[in-house]
Amino acid sequence: MAKAAEPGKDKRIVSISTVLFDGYPMGTSIEEIARSGAAYVEPAFIKGYVEFDETTFTGGSARRFRAAVEASGLAVHTVSAHMDLASDDAGSMLDRRIGFAQDVGARVLITNAGSIVARHRILATIRALLPRLERWGGLLALENPGHGSNDLIGSAAEGQTLIGEVGTEMVRLNHDTANVFTYSREARQPEPDWRVAASVIAHGHLKDVRASREGWSFCPLGSGNVDLCSYLAAIPETLPLSIELPLRLERPGRADPERRSRAKDLGELRVALSQSLLFLANPLPARSEMSRAAGSTVADADGAASPSPDQR
Repeated sequence: MAKAAEPGKDKRIVSISTVLFDGYPMGTSIEEIARSGAAYVEPAFIKGYVEFDETTFTGGSARRFRAAVEASGLAVHTVSAHMDLASDDAGSMLDRRIGFAQDVGARVLITNAGSIVARHRILATIRALLPRLERWGGLLALENPGHGSNDLIGSAAEGQTLIGEVGTEMVRLNHDTANVFTYSREARQPEPDWRVAASVIAHGHLKDVRASREGWSFCPLGSGNVDLCSYLAAIPETLPLSIELPLRLERPGRADPERRSRAKDLGELRVALSQSLLFLANPLPARSEMSRAAGSTVADADGAASPSPDQR
């Protein structure tokens, strides 16, 4: 049975992203998250991560989702519904996502921004929807990417610059820990990246990856090379977080994410969520040093340490 969602009782809101249960019905995701003892669910609609289309963001869909969430004793604080804010229909797409977030009772809507070459179009899209954001009363949180190149928010510092141009507290950043690590090709860890722009970061995604000769694999929190211990020690106790475990994805050769053809076993997903919740409750003090050491080198075929790709 889920713990009753009681904002104000606990210092931090912690949501569980439904991306963990990719391949299962949304109802199963909700049931499993409630079963874990969590209080908040974060519905995730991310191209390449899960299957969805624009009909997902209708009023009827939102009402059904909210009813299922409330029946399970959960609540929604955050919605992840990524899109390119420079696309031709970006205005209508963002408007639908804001409406969905409002209808399910969320306070934060997360999306990517887009390419740096589309800066003016992205700013125009955001500014055009500011009245809609104001009517909702929630936050639009722009997320740093985990793959690709030439993104408008390649780092928290670049995101802070963009937020300054928008010029409103209704638009802030969502800081994704593993994305910092992978987008920088293992050159940066999330804690120093967060410090640069802490004043404009309103939400965080906790995500971990394990580095190996084969590439990157997503893993339970605390079992990979992302220095989550230092991050959790640095951020405010009131910063809302979501646990995001896209375990169906893999990144062979450190390339863009690939979605496995079959969903992972439900028992395995339960173990990963339980392990991640335990880590968040008691981060291992040694994790920061272990992560930095593991992230700086990649073992070669003979077992000797060789430079990671960003060092070559």
